[in-house]
Amino acid sequence: MDSGSYKCYHADEFDPKDHLATYCSPDSDKTLFEELFLFPMGVFQRWQSSGNFKLGSLIDFSSGPLVFHLFAISDYVTSITILETNDFCVKEMERWINKEQEAFDWSHFIEAFPEVEGDSKKWIEKEETLRKKIKSIINFDVKKPNPIEPNILEKADSLVSIYLHQHVSKDKEEYCRILAILSSFIRVGGRLILVGAFNKSFYKIGEHKFHSLPMDEDFVRRSVADAGFTIECLEIFKSKLSSDITDHDAIWILIAVKVRE
Repeated sequence: MDSGSYKCYHADEFDPKDHLATYCSPDSDKTLFEELFLFPMGVFQRWQSSGNFKLGSLIDFSSGPLVFHLFAISDYVTSITILETNDFCVKEMERWINKEQEAFDWSHFIEAFPEVEGDSKKWIEKEETLRKKIKSIINFDVKKPNPIEPNILEKADSLVSIYLHQHVSKDKEEYCRILAILSSFIRVGGRLILVGAFNKSFYKIGEHKFHSLPMDEDFVRRSVADAGFTIECLEIFKSKLSSDITDHDAIWILIAVKVRE
């Protein structure tokens, strides 16, 4: 399939439940689950133990109605604003926030959190704490110079983007343009957390292939530096996946501090 015929996350309709079932359910491919989710969560947990894990007000810009990473960092944030480019994912996220019966059940992630492992009561408390910290969900239109208009955001202490930035950028120029916009939402001294995949050109939702921007380590480092950040760490997990669901070579997580506007 020509990459030009791939669907786009922010422009094409899809069922978020298909997205969650493929990547986040107990039935997901175990290797895929380990690479996409357990690896970045492990980095979060190691960083927490360093004593330097204070994120304050957080902006989240992540692919699908994902909250796994927010569970991992919720104890270190004071408030969360979610930016989302897909209306269907907004509705799915709202279902979870409002505890609707058909909302996705994240409880199988309980084993990934040592502090609540095997304790469903503590897990429910963790969910409730996270829900209360989510203050708003704002539509982000990648085609607009000001993607959140008419909304206005105060500069946040931190911003996290899990895969979405790579999925909504048609080329490297647009990736850098969106990164500059995201940077403008963060105060100087604040932190940027990015999770992405090297040399990933597509991922599947249901039977359809969706676009992802292929990139390498040099490009990631340059783009983050050009956006005004100094990289604190970049960890890479080489893929062992053999699947037609996606084609990445490695998953990476980057943590950087903003040093200039």
